[in-house]
Amino acid sequence: MNWSKSCVIFGAASLLVALATACGNGGAVPPAPTALPTPTIQVVASPTPLPPTATIAPTRGQTPTLGTTRTPSLVPTTAPKDMVMAAFTKALATLKTYRVEVLQENRYIAVQLPDRYLQEGADSIVKIGGSVWRPGVKGWQIGTGSFPFFDRANINWYKDQFAQSSQVTLLGPGMAEGVACVGYSANFPVTKINPPKTPGGAPEVSQSTMAVKIWFATSDGFPRRVEMAAPLSLTINFFDFNDPFKIDPPQ
Repeated sequence: MNWSKSCVIFGAASLLVALATACGNGGAVPPAPTALPTPTIQVVASPTPLPPTATIAPTRGQTPTLGTTRTPSLVPTTAPKDMVMAAFTKALATLKTYRVEVLQENRYIAVQLPDRYLQEGADSIVKIGGSVWRPGVKGWQIGTGSFPFFDRANINWYKDQFAQSSQVTLLGPGMAEGVACVGYSANFPVTKINPPKTPGGAPEVSQSTMAVKIWFATSDGFPRRVEMAAPLSLTINFFDFNDPFKIDPPQ
């Protein structure tokens, strides 16, 4: 249908309806029609498709954040060497006596800090400072000597070795004899002396390093275990902390 003709027909019909309505109402003027709202159609341009954004999978225990950029933490972290030195300082502040067990050597040593030792068992040895007592035919014999296994029983010796190490590693949480601990490791210098290859020859001396791990209990801060790698390959357990014993010169 032609649009102009439709408008004329629609207008004439509207006029007839208006006249008929006026006549039926006794000549009263009809109320003005209520204007209907004009619908509005908003045309939105289609956005240009963007390339897909890579999705970063959250680490376990973290809640992913949408629409944000991860920034590095500015909180300073404590160096492992400072942490282990603080652990030694805390333990030695209250530790007076303890015992150690060297599993591979079947050795038991009582220690009274700072420098008193008693090797318990058949081969009893007492060391106080630089003096050493060993049982003899006529009783205890006093003398001097160097005993590396006494050094390895002293917490102060480990503290000095860790302090001299150029690289200390935090091992994190672990267990020692069923006790929750925090571990650290470092390389200790080792002097290895090999016997001479020919009779009357000089022994061969070489320098190397040995990996050492130490574990501190999270409950009281005392050391619970030391693990030494080759060439010694020893495990040393610490227990009986602050038991009321004294190590005096033998009579």
